Amino acid sequence: MRVRRGAGRVSLTVLLSTAIGTLILLSVGTVLFITAGANFRNTLELLQDSGELTMSSLESGVRDYVNPAEDLAKHMVRLVEGGYVDMSDKQQLKDTLLGALGPSPQVSGVIIWDAEQRPVIAIEETDGSVEIIQPTVPDDQGLTEETAPPLPTWSDPVSFDGTTYINMRTALYHDGRYVGAFATGIDTARLSALVGRIGRELGMTAFILYDDDYVLAHPQMQAKPLNPGPGIEQELELKTLAEFGDQILAAYPMADRDLPRGSDEFENSIVEIGEQGYLFLTEEITGYSQKPWRIGVYANVEDVADQFIRLFVSTAVAFVILLVAIFLGYLLARYLARPIIQLSKAEGQVGNLELENIEIPKASFIREINDQVSAFNRMLDGLRTFETYVPKALVQRIMSQGGSGDMVSTESNLTLMFTDIIGFTKMSENLAPGEVARLLNEHFAIINACIEAEGGTIDKYIGDAVMAFWGAPEAQEDHAARACRAALAIQRRMAAAGPARPGDPLMRVKISIHCGPLIVGNIGAPGRINYTVVGDTVNTCSRIEDLCDDADDGKSAAVILVSEQIVAETGNGFEFKPAGSFQVKGKSNPVNVFELTGHNGADPAPPKPADARQHA
Repeated sequence: MRVRRGAGRVSLTVLLSTAIGTLILLSVGTVLFITAGANFRNTLELLQDSGELTMSSLESGVRDYVNPAEDLAKHMVRLVEGGYVDMSDKQQLKDTLLGALGPSPQVSGVIIWDAEQRPVIAIEETDGSVEIIQPTVPDDQGLTEETAPPLPTWSDPVSFDGTTYINMRTALYHDGRYVGAFATGIDTARLSALVGRIGRELGMTAFILYDDDYVLAHPQMQAKPLNPGPGIEQELELKTLAEFGDQILAAYPMADRDLPRGSDEFENSIVEIGEQGYLFLTEEITGYSQKPWRIGVYANVEDVADQFIRLFVSTAVAFVILLVAIFLGYLLARYLARPIIQLSKAEGQVGNLELENIEIPKASFIREINDQVSAFNRMLDGLRTFETYVPKALVQRIMSQGGSGDMVSTESNLTLMFTDIIGFTKMSENLAPGEVARLLNEHFAIINACIEAEGGTIDKYIGDAVMAFWGAPEAQEDHAARACRAALAIQRRMAAAGPARPGDPLMRVKISIHCGPLIVGNIGAPGRINYTVVGDTVNTCSRIEDLCDDADDGKSAAVILVSEQIVAETGNGFEFKPAGSFQVKGKSNPVNVFELTGHNGADPAPPKPADARQHA
């Protein structure tokens, strides 16, 4: 079955370009579309969409920073309950506190009181060193069995040595008996450093409020006070919004809160100071003191607009990159498809036996394609070698008819031609074998070109003779006229070629043409098949070729004799001269023979039967 090439099929370059471009468009384009859809709304909607992520980052950052203090308190409870710490061993208590500060760098200080309220205090200084304080007298402000919570609990902020701490407290028990208390804390300077860093990452100013009126953490609170006071102070050393010195934050209680909420967890609000507006995102969190905290960020609305512009520019750049990526994908597809397309084109030429001008595909860095190119080149070398032994035109015609498997032997009316070099035996006696082969090859090149130009099929070479036929494997209604034109072309080409060697006489040829019924098809043994013709017509044509010697005038480059059947088939299109009636071997009746002398340019329509008799 023959496959129609190109019908309803897509180019490989188009397919690869479309596939790669579509993948890029779907991946990058989808991300770009989603990002653009989320980011390129108006400024307020942009912040509302990104507010949840902003607040989530701030909340998770604060909780991750503060929670280790609670973990430390629970660890201390387990140590005391398990008897791993002796509350009466002050040196062990010191070592325990030093060890407690090591894995928790955010924890600023820890205190252990024994049952008599005698404290051991460890404070980490700003330079990383740890100061151990062990008063010799009980701490009147320390925790007792009545004031220490039975489980680790966050308490209200306290001050110590002039620094405010958020603190975690718990009672310590061993064998069910109260043996002391434990407290740990994170100073607001370190907490302020945290929110300052988070705010810078978000491009905003972050803060934490205590009870909505006191500033618990702010980037301006990162430095510790230089005038510490003695002992633990119950009075809270935090400044109110009005006292703190941040004019924008101080105006937060007057913010316009009629804006749509960003989500159920946080709210949006606008503070206007003069002609400038500031957007606040805030969220209330609980669990770190008896009163709630409010974490939040604020930013200049103009800065937000600048961010919007930057997002627009970045999206535009991303869109350009998307186009460049699609273009590069197209180039990649062309590069990948080029050797395959070259192979496909070359294979098509091989299928048509056009082996002369095949563009050899170049090697590829892709192993499978490179292997295919190498295999193709080896196949092409083999075909070019094989082509010299097989009639190319015949193979092409057989392929056009559907392949050799369809070439069933049939009987058809065909035209047959024989050619033979006049006096070649005598001519070759004085030539070396290589010279003889060269002369034959040059002669056969002329014969083959003329026959194939008229659609003839070269059957075989017999010494210096050629046998060819017309009308198969392709049906040709004008097969007799084609053979006559080929014979006249041979005559012209032989005359133009001149002598085989300087000083030699003109190389001449005798040609016979006859038509009649022939069996044509694949004939031979299974391992050696010839597409050939057999029948009495072959014998008759061969006998006519023998008669050329009698009609030879010794001057013409070719003596062309045809049967009366050829004259009847070609009609008035050619010029014939009666050559006589001859008795040939194997025929009971004489054969009327004519000499083909030229072509008169008229259409070779079949003449009336009387015309042939008149020639006879």
